[in-house]
Amino acid sequence: MRFANKILIADDDGEMLDTLAELLEGEGYEVIQAENGLEALESAKKELPALIMLDIHMPKMDGLKACKAIKTDQVTKSIPVVMLTVEGSMSEIEQAIGYGAKTYITKPSSKEEILKVVKSIVS
Repeated sequence: MRFANKILIADDDGEMLDTLAELLEGEGYEVIQAENGLEALESAKKELPALIMLDIHMPKMDGLKACKAIKTDQVTKSIPVVMLTVEGSMSEIEQAIGYGAKTYITKPSSKEEILKVVKSIVS
């Protein structure tokens, strides 16, 4: 069973992680943080969040590999994934969508834009 107010965010940029967590917690979401794709994968299986937000470029396992692993695992495959990207490389975004990501958010993005995407998925 997924938890409707729980969101997993994976980003190796601590400042970005804190900013997103603060924004989402302010809206009443419970936030789980991960600093790389491996941590995100482990947390996703354990926590079963309503949404996973993955930075594309991370150490140990990048967001693309993590997205693919999440979407091919029976336990986590139904959890929506949103990719976070700085440069918005279309080939990486297309690859992520091909792996099953719902959409992407370009960093930096306005708080309103981030909340709009999150609320459209977690409602």
